[in-house]
Amino acid sequence: MNKAKLPAFCIMLLMMVTIVWAAPVPDTGLTKCYDVAGNVITCPSPGDPLYGQDANYNIHPMSYTKLNSSGDILPDTAGDWKMVQDNVTGLIWEKKTNMDGIKNYNDPHDADNIYTWYDSNPITNGGDAGEWGDGKNTENFIKALNDARYGGFSDWRLPTIKELAYIVNYSIPYLGSTINADYFPDTVASFYWSSPTCTSSTNYAWGVNFFNGRDLIDNKSDSVHVYAVRGGQSVSLGILVTGSFDSRSGASIDNADGYTDNGDGTVTDTSTGLMWQQTASSNKMTWEDALAYCEALNLGGHIDWRLPTVKELISLIDYSRYNPAINTNYFPDTVASFFWSSTINANSTNNAWCINFYNGSTSGAWGLGFDGGGVGKSVRAVRGGQSGPLGNLVISPLSRTVTKDAGSTTFSVSNTGDGTMPWTAAVTAGGDWLSITSGASGTDAGVITCAYTAYTGTASRTGTIRVTAPGATASPMDVTVVQGANTTACTATIGSNYSLHLPLIIDLTALSGKPSYSADFAYKNDPAFPTMILFRLTNAVIQKETFTCSASTLSSDFTIHIPDVLLPDGITRMWLDIEYIAWLSTNGNVYFKVSKHGVISK
Repeated sequence: MNKAKLPAFCIMLLMMVTIVWAAPVPDTGLTKCYDVAGNVITCPSPGDPLYGQDANYNIHPMSYTKLNSSGDILPDTAGDWKMVQDNVTGLIWEKKTNMDGIKNYNDPHDADNIYTWYDSNPITNGGDAGEWGDGKNTENFIKALNDARYGGFSDWRLPTIKELAYIVNYSIPYLGSTINADYFPDTVASFYWSSPTCTSSTNYAWGVNFFNGRDLIDNKSDSVHVYAVRGGQSVSLGILVTGSFDSRSGASIDNADGYTDNGDGTVTDTSTGLMWQQTASSNKMTWEDALAYCEALNLGGHIDWRLPTVKELISLIDYSRYNPAINTNYFPDTVASFFWSSTINANSTNNAWCINFYNGSTSGAWGLGFDGGGVGKSVRAVRGGQSGPLGNLVISPLSRTVTKDAGSTTFSVSNTGDGTMPWTAAVTAGGDWLSITSGASGTDAGVITCAYTAYTGTASRTGTIRVTAPGATASPMDVTVVQGANTTACTATIGSNYSLHLPLIIDLTALSGKPSYSADFAYKNDPAFPTMILFRLTNAVIQKETFTCSASTLSSDFTIHIPDVLLPDGITRMWLDIEYIAWLSTNGNVYFKVSKHGVISK
C-alpha cells in the first residue's frame, strides 16, 4: 500500500437514511496505568495526579462467544468454532482459518486471501465501484459467504470502520495483530477493508490496520485482507442501512442522528448511552492536565466526567463530514484538530492515542506533554457507563439467534452504576410469536426469559424486547431475537438413487379447503418406454403441518408442479412437472412421467 498517495482529508459519503442502532462502546482492553515518562505505575486513586486514564475505568469490557456453524453457543474451551459473537455490540464475526502464507480462494475464510475493494452498486459504492481485478474482490468475497449461507445466514457484509475499530485490543503492543487471538486466531497484522468510500477521493476506501489499530484509507485497487460481519442493520422505509455506526445526519428522519441536546451544555448520544460535553475546552492541554480537567468538571449537574477512551472518541466521529468530522448541529465550534483520549499507546507508552477531528483519523504517536511547537491537544469530556449516582443499564447479549423450532431464550440485565436501578421489559415487535414468560421487571440484576413459537416461513423474522430503566445511562435499550427461516420446508429432493421426495403438495382439486400431502416416488427405468422418465408413487400421507413457502401443487389434470427440486449434488436446483399416466398405472401402481423441466437460474 502506497500511503504517500493518501489525500489530505477523507470522509464517507452518506448515501442512505441512517437509523441509530443502539449498542454500547466496548472497552479498549487496556489494564495498566502509566506516568508521563511511559513507566508502568500502580493505578492512581481519585484525586491523585494522572487519575482518570483508561485503565482506571473498566466500561463494557470486551467479551466474545464462540459459535458453531449453526450459530449455537460453544464453551470458551472449544477448539473448533466457525463464528464469533461480540457480546457487547451483538455483532457476529466471521472466523478466519489456515494462516499459513498460502492463499486458497476456494475457501473464502482462508486468512491469507487478499481482495481489492469492489462494490458494483452505485447506491453504496460512493461514486466509484472500485477494482474488479481478476474477480478476487470484496463483493465476490461477501457473495460467496451469502450464497453458501455461512452460519445459516445470507446477510453478511463488509464491516463499517467503527465496527472494525471496536474489536481492536489497545493493550496489545505491535508484536502481532492487535485483536484477541483467543477468538480471532488467524488475523494477519495488516490492513483490513471496511465498507465506507472516501468521498474526497472516491478511488479510496476506509479500513483498519490490525498491526497497530489505526484507521486509515487505501486505494481500492490494492489487494488487502477482509473480515465479514453480520448484525447491526436497520430498515426504514424499505431502505437497508449498513452504516449506522459511522454516520449521523440531522436531516435524517426519526431523529436518526441519535443525539439529544439536553439544554444544559451536554449532549446525549442515544446510540451509545454516552453523554458528552457540548463545547470542548477552549484551552489545549497536556495529557495530564486533560485528565485532571475532565475529572474536576462540574457540568449539567453531573460530577462524574472523565477523559474518553480512544474507542469512545471514535464513536463521536461523523465520517460524512470533515473540517470538523463531527455533527456541528449538536457540537458547534468544534476545532478541526487532535483531541486527547485517555488511552496510552501500549507499544510506545510515553504516547497516547488521539483523534484528528479534521477527518476522523487516529494516531497513537503523540507525546503526553506539549509537542515541539508548544501546542497541546483539545479536550472534550464524557460521562456514562462508569459507576455513578445513577444506574447504568447493561444487557447481555444484545441479540439472540434461535432456530425455527419453538423454544425459549434469556437475556441478562445488570446495573454497573452505583444507584438503584428499577427496570421493566416489554415486547415491542414480534408480539404475535414472541412473549416474555418471566423477568418482565426487576431491580438491578435480573434475567428476562422469553418464549417463541415455531416458524415455517422462508425468511428469518426479528422480534424486539425493549428494556427501560428510567434515569439510567443507556436506557431504553432494545434487544432482538432473530428466528431463522425454514429454508427447506417445501424443497423437493432427488436422492442418489433418483428417488423423488416431495415434502408438501397442495391439492388444488379439492372442493373445499386445500388438503396437503407429502409423497415419495421411485425412479422407473422401463426399457419398453425409453423416451419417458417415469416415477412410481411409493408413499403418500396427509401433511398436517403447513408452510408459507412455495409448495408443489396438484392440478385438476393430475399434473404435479414441483417448483424447487434439489439435486444430489446439493447445489443444482430444478423445477419439474410430472404428469399422471393412466394407461400405465395398473395392478395398484401409480406412475407419473416428467412432462416439463428446467434448471432454476441462480
